[in-house]
Amino acid sequence: MLARMLLRFRAIISLLLVAGIWQLVWALAVVPEKYFPSIGTVVAAGWSMLASGELLLGDAVTFSRALIGLAGAAIIGVILAVISDLSPFFRKGFRPISDLAQPIPPAALVPMAVFALGLGWKLYAFVIILVTVWPTYLNGLAALQSVSEVQLRTGQMLGFGRWQQLWHIKLPAAMPEIFAGVRYAATISLIAVIVSEMLAGRDGVGFMIFKKAFALRTPEVFALMFVIALNGVVLNGLVGGLRWLVSGWHMRMMERAP
Repeated sequence: MLARMLLRFRAIISLLLVAGIWQLVWALAVVPEKYFPSIGTVVAAGWSMLASGELLLGDAVTFSRALIGLAGAAIIGVILAVISDLSPFFRKGFRPISDLAQPIPPAALVPMAVFALGLGWKLYAFVIILVTVWPTYLNGLAALQSVSEVQLRTGQMLGFGRWQQLWHIKLPAAMPEIFAGVRYAATISLIAVIVSEMLAGRDGVGFMIFKKAFALRTPEVFALMFVIALNGVVLNGLVGGLRWLVSGWHMRMMERAP
């Protein structure tokens, strides 16, 4: 019974543990309070920004950029995965591009992108999609290519053509892995937005962190970091909910499996 209760409330227990360690470090003055405030001070700073409307507006801008960028990257990633699965010529030709582009961090893209695209939505779209598209593409391609031969032959027996096999067999079977890539990409999308806003933004949470850090307003910076973490949880929750709607049948089947 105790073990079940601990499992059910493990997230709350983990947060309480982190809060306890935080307060202990603050109480022992391991780090000067100017750079490591108490949780109460951080909460008060966050509430002040929320009450003024500054936090709500900045977070809405950042979250919408991350969400739209993630959606665009997911669609492009799936399309590229389908094309690569259908065309070995495209797959082999596109592989060097993906190998070269994957390791590029968002911070390296922003300076040159500013000159080419300006400071508007094009900049954020370019940076987010370029660093976020790869998990969906690679997971989708691997999933499409690993569909069971038995399933494909069954489709042939039913008279399915190439596109019918893709739509009715391959894509449904690959969806769980595709959403695993999208879920990972959600975190990258949020990171890309924050970095872009810090380096070239004029609004958003990233810009707020940059501005307040240079003003040495440490409690506000920590509060904004917690807001970013909460955004990540919400974004992952949205992806998980969409995954349940699209491929919930697979998840239910796995739960029933012995």
